[in-house]
Amino acid sequence: MRRRHVLLLRFVLLWMLALPVAWAQGGPLVLGAEGRYNLGPHVNVLEDHEGDLDLAGILQPAQQARFHAVQGSGPSANFGMTRGAIWLRIVLQAPAGSDPDWLLELAYPPLDRLELFTRDAKGAWQRQVGGDQEPFTRRPMAHRNHVLPVRIAPGQATTLYLRLASEGVVAAPLRLWRPQALWHQDQLAYAALALYFGLLVGLLLYNLLLWVSARDLSFLLYVLFVASLGLAQGALTGLGSQFLWPGLVWWNGVVPHVGVALAGVFALLFARRFLESATSLPRMDRVLRVLAWLWALTAVAAAALPYVFSAWMLMVLSPVGIAALVATGVLAMRRGHGGARQYLAAWAVLLLGVFTLLLHNSGFIPSNAFTSNSLLLGSAVEMVLLSFALGDRINVAQRQREQANARLAAEQALVEALSDSQQKLQTALQERELILENSIVGICFLTGDGRLRWANRAMLEMFGAADGEQVESMEPFYLSREHYLEVGGEVIAAAARGEVYERELQVQRLDGTRLWIQLSGKAVGHDARNQGTVWIIRDISRRKDLEEQLQRTMREREAILNNAVVGIVLSVKRRHEWVNQKFADMLGYPRQVLTGQSSDYLHPDTQTWQRFGVEARATLIATNSYTCEMQLRRRTGELFWVEMGGSCVRPHDPDSGVIWTFLDITRRKHSEARMREALEQQQALNEMRSRFVAMTSHEFRTPLAAILSAGELLRHYGDRLPPEERDETLDGIAQGVQRMSRMLDRVLLLGRADAQMLEFKPARIDLRVLCPRLVDEAGLQHPGATSRVVCDVAPDLAPSLYDEKLLRHIFVNLLSNAIKYSPGGGEVRFEVRRDEDDTVFRVRDQGIGVPPAEMDHLFESFHRASNVGDIQGTGLGLAIVKNAVDMHGGTIAVESAVGEGTTFIVRLPGYLPARRGPVTAALPAGDRARPS
Repeated sequence: MRRRHVLLLRFVLLWMLALPVAWAQGGPLVLGAEGRYNLGPHVNVLEDHEGDLDLAGILQPAQQARFHAVQGSGPSANFGMTRGAIWLRIVLQAPAGSDPDWLLELAYPPLDRLELFTRDAKGAWQRQVGGDQEPFTRRPMAHRNHVLPVRIAPGQATTLYLRLASEGVVAAPLRLWRPQALWHQDQLAYAALALYFGLLVGLLLYNLLLWVSARDLSFLLYVLFVASLGLAQGALTGLGSQFLWPGLVWWNGVVPHVGVALAGVFALLFARRFLESATSLPRMDRVLRVLAWLWALTAVAAAALPYVFSAWMLMVLSPVGIAALVATGVLAMRRGHGGARQYLAAWAVLLLGVFTLLLHNSGFIPSNAFTSNSLLLGSAVEMVLLSFALGDRINVAQRQREQANARLAAEQALVEALSDSQQKLQTALQERELILENSIVGICFLTGDGRLRWANRAMLEMFGAADGEQVESMEPFYLSREHYLEVGGEVIAAAARGEVYERELQVQRLDGTRLWIQLSGKAVGHDARNQGTVWIIRDISRRKDLEEQLQRTMREREAILNNAVVGIVLSVKRRHEWVNQKFADMLGYPRQVLTGQSSDYLHPDTQTWQRFGVEARATLIATNSYTCEMQLRRRTGELFWVEMGGSCVRPHDPDSGVIWTFLDITRRKHSEARMREALEQQQALNEMRSRFVAMTSHEFRTPLAAILSAGELLRHYGDRLPPEERDETLDGIAQGVQRMSRMLDRVLLLGRADAQMLEFKPARIDLRVLCPRLVDEAGLQHPGATSRVVCDVAPDLAPSLYDEKLLRHIFVNLLSNAIKYSPGGGEVRFEVRRDEDDTVFRVRDQGIGVPPAEMDHLFESFHRASNVGDIQGTGLGLAIVKNAVDMHGGTIAVESAVGEGTTFIVRLPGYLPARRGPVTAALPAGDRARPS
């Protein structure tokens, strides 16, 4: 039965998967090399509710505007039952040079009328007619479905119009075929239908022969049911009109409903006979009889009344009838009827097919190969299962006869075995008595009033009773009568619940000495007061002593571990099983909160926790221990450093548990950090000192040597020199002094900045006046330079607050560097612009540039680039520039390429708030990796 349910479930899932995704496109279909095209997504529809529109009316612009894409799914749309007409418009685009011959298939045989309008080669509209209201011999193509030939002109768009009308359901599963492709598809379709009708005929003949031989009316009713269902399916698949009644138009229109109605009549009569509902289910039998008459009236209505009457009657009676059949099967299965399971499974499958077809005919689900043939598929499975049920009925009768014979033989064998079993029972009782008497645990039986009926030797020895001494009650062994009554009440309550009573308690021997026992008892029945109880008693005094020793040892070790100076944790699968007090204090949690918690809360984030777990586990498996230093998180969120060490409880098996120790090393880490910081500061100071010594030794030696040489020249030859040469010599001495003075001024300026003594005094300054002066001052420092300096200040630049002295330090240094490090000449450009609330200064040259590797050291004191050659400089200018920019609250950026030039971009606030006091930031040391 379970296997059948699984098959049914798979069938339902396949039905659900067969429903395609909804579409609504309606656009033209571009044909290619395929032999088959599904036209459903490319159909536009117009509903003619009155049914009075012709092709000329449809071609009017007002009606063309009413066409819209079909809202549906599957290969086509299902419009349900409608009294009007349905117009479909399809636009096809064939490639140039393609074969114009195609076949249009509407795969819904019960459709009453189909009209196809296409243009011929001259542009005139041609009309083709189809539908089951036309004799089969008039069809353009001899096919069970409605197949019409169409010509699609290559290289242009072809529009098809279809008019559909039917008293029943209007469905349009449209496909466009190449003739050869349709022929191949028909081979498969006809093979499947042949398989279905072959199965139907086989079941019909097989069960007809069974009826002839067994004369059981159930088989005849089943044969009539199968024949009626086959008649209906022949009409619905189009095979009836093609092979059986090609010229009977009226019969072809009514036979689907007549066949289905007769199948319903014979199905209900079959259920009454097969399940014997007249005797076993009289109420349901009356319901089945009423439904059978209603189905018979439906068959008459299908033959005599308009199609729509029988259609609605079938739509109502189909779910009701099959639901009644299924309900009858459920009731019969509950009453143990032999073939009810197969019967119920058969009608459940058919119910699924009928409901699917009902939803299809109502337009609630799309039309596709499954939904339009759901009754075909469901009826095939249903007929096979009902045939199995009839066959099982024969098997049940045969099994009943065999069971009756087996019962007679069993009764005879039972009489013969009774004598043997009595002797064996006596032997078994003696053996069990011997086993119970020599058991190592105490066993006894108490009557309902608490009297000791029987006890084995082990129990008597346990309580100190002499061999043969009579003990009538268990009360003397309890420490008090209250204790005795308490246990008795618990035993009665456990017996009432049908449970085994178990308890460990302390009792006493007859001599007054105490012992611990494990008491296990169960009532003989549910009433311990009347039927008594059986008890098993074990002496567990030794175990209790060991447990007490263990508890004492654990308390001692707990005290030792809780007073340890390091945190200790027992972790199993990364979850705390035990923590000591030091670990809890270290994290700021109570111990009871930490026990049972995962260890992820210790780590700064989940990624760190996961990475640590992978690394630690691999090391523990390999070496059985793991140590590391890492940061953990306290309850307050504060991170602190610990030294962790872990080892496995079982060697190399971290899953068995890991014992971790935690030592707080936060102070040590802070001390190490301070030491590293001090060492780095000392190294930086030594490096600056070395650069300063190198700079002074180089930069001071040159002017001092020049002054010394000039002094010697004046001392020995002063009276002989012409006035011009003597003045030139004195000018050289003055220039050397000025150069050293400027160097000392820059060093002192940096010293004041380091000592936080550099003053900032902003005042309102007109940059249009100041900037040209700065250009002139920079040019005077390099009178022999070949560079052309261009000053470009925006004319709309308004005065702003700046420190003029600091501005001179910034831009005289930048302009001087631009001129000095452009030995090949070129243009030095100084631009000043307003950018929103900021003032942007750009100093651009075409000089030697800055190597990329030295950009990070650009503003360090005394640093000079490796490509400056013999160009003089101190390495202080850009350090002063950076400090002055910082004093203004601005920024400085550099863009440079070796051999192409350098651009400095200084951005200062245009509305600078007045600031007082010295520089607070440390002064960088350097000047664009080259000296001032």
